Amino acid sequence: MIIKEAIEKDLPSIMVLIRSERADGREISYNQFLIAKDKDEIIGCVRIKELDNCLELGSLVVRPQYRNMGIGGKLVREILIKDKRRPVYLLCLAQMASFYSKAGFNEIDIGLAPDTLKKEYSLVGSKISGKIIVMINP
Repeated sequence: MIIKEAIEKDLPSIMVLIRSERADGREISYNQFLIAKDKDEIIGCVRIKELDNCLELGSLVVRPQYRNMGIGGKLVREILIKDKRRPVYLLCLAQMASFYSKAGFNEIDIGLAPDTLKKEYSLVGSKISGKIIVMINP
């Protein structure tokens, strides 16, 4: 398995992955993504998306048969090494907080988030059941 920057021809496979998990498929550009590949198959992806006034980590997806192998954690750590801009925010289910904390994210109150992320929070919260939290990697 290798982790690398996505190229334009990877975009259709990335979109299939994202849609399979109903992850955020808005404002997609291949150059936002890191991908994990096993041979010629894309088995995971993650991106950092630029919002109006902040950066958001998202679209983390790993194919079900490759989960619990550390691939998601590697993708998150690698994209944060590659992209040095900070802070990076994310929205996730509360039960994922410990996963993201291993990559340096800390939970914050939604009131401390940039306005653009507050809008994302409202949008995500209306579509997903479960407690959504905001995290930051300062």
